[in-house]
Amino acid sequence: MGIDKNIHILIVEDDDINRKLLANILNTIGFTNVLQAENGQLGWEFIQKEKIDLVMTDWMMPELDGLELLKRIRLSDTPLKTLPVIMITALGKQDDIMKAAEWDVNGYVVKPFSVNTVLSKIEEILG
Repeated sequence: MGIDKNIHILIVEDDDINRKLLANILNTIGFTNVLQAENGQLGWEFIQKEKIDLVMTDWMMPELDGLELLKRIRLSDTPLKTLPVIMITALGKQDDIMKAAEWDVNGYVVKPFSVNTVLSKIEEILG
């Protein structure tokens, strides 16, 4: 069956290169509606205004980090609180994973990531 490639994916990543790389990976896979935000605060504004089906957020960012963005999403009114969130991180520390798990993160992608890693994680969460 496969995943609907017309879903709206928001990438929240402060590093321009990583953000553009992830957007290119998503486009290569076939996703056509990819939005980008340079930090968690801008990401939060997108989430409140735009139709978003999946958030892929970096953990470490200025202004509002990925964990704080996840908390805002989970504490918001329905249907936002159930928005799927994938945390993108170079961190692999158990404490950090537990913090995100407490806030019902849907999954993790560890940097550096590949096309197959990104696709399999999206399929795991949305499939």
